[in-house]
Amino acid sequence: MIKFFRQIRKNLLEEGKTSKYFKYAIGEIILVVIGILIALQINNWNNESGNKRDEQRIVKNLNFEFKKNRVNLQEYIKHHKKILSCAKDIMNLIGEPKEILDKYNLDSLLAQTLDYRTYKPSQAVVLDLISSGKLNLISSDSLRAQLFEWSSKLEENQENYLTLDEIGQDLFLPYLSKNASMKNIDNYGLLQWNNKTKLKHDNYGMFQDIEFENVMDNQSWAILNYIKALEGLENAMDRIIEETNKTFK
Repeated sequence: MIKFFRQIRKNLLEEGKTSKYFKYAIGEIILVVIGILIALQINNWNNESGNKRDEQRIVKNLNFEFKKNRVNLQEYIKHHKKILSCAKDIMNLIGEPKEILDKYNLDSLLAQTLDYRTYKPSQAVVLDLISSGKLNLISSDSLRAQLFEWSSKLEENQENYLTLDEIGQDLFLPYLSKNASMKNIDNYGLLQWNNKTKLKHDNYGMFQDIEFENVMDNQSWAILNYIKALEGLENAMDRIIEETNKTFK
């Protein structure tokens, strides 16, 4: 094809048709430019099509990851609400006479108030999305905003857990270590001793102590504070799932 165009130009020059040669040359340049523009457009279409496929894959993976995380998170919320319920039962029993306290398994209640856990969701898709620089492939401004909010909620959740753990480690456990039988309590935890302490001990005095009430109040507040952070994460998850459902459709 190139030899064909060259032969035409050669013939025009040999015949002395200079003006026609220049017109032809200009036309040939225009055709080349048009060809380049068409090639660029086709390349852009291919890139856009590839980006769209990548976006659909990313959004689908986000949707799956957050739905899976939500199921796990709901179990965490349920678990910590049970802990809070036990803490409230203990608070209601403080100051009660011995005959009332003897009706309850106080060591079991205390063990459950210590069974708090940190929540760490799966972050594989989100972290890969950020590290690979593909966040801009998500066309939904709302979804991108929700992902940034998710990171903020995760930090808030971790801070609230650390507050709970600090109160547990610095206030609650030290008090129990001095005034309760940790063996009796751990009998209902991971250790499962299956027998109580052989030493003389009674929880009655602890349940008549204002310091215990104050420590238990702090522990209850920290548990509730952590539950609220977990519920905040759940709300953030729900919005992301809703947005990914829209985008994926």
